[in-house]
Amino acid sequence: MTDGETEAEVLEIVREVLDVDPVRPEDDLFDLGFTSLAIVKTAARVRERLDAELPLSAYFDAATVADLVAVVAAARPR
Repeated sequence: MTDGETEAEVLEIVREVLDVDPVRPEDDLFDLGFTSLAIVKTAARVRERLDAELPLSAYFDAATVADLVAVVAAARPR
């Protein structure tokens, strides 16, 4: 999976979890409604669909969707 595909999948996961559309890479996750429950749901979907296991703190540290994409892309097996 390319980084572009990873970005598209993370954007879709965030859309699904937060029920918000559109979601852009520059959007602030917490302004979109990211909560601790949303983080847990997002982490589960990232693990299932992208095979990336991240500590929950990584989701709190990601300010934007693009930040989250970068963290997920770095954690994915190559």
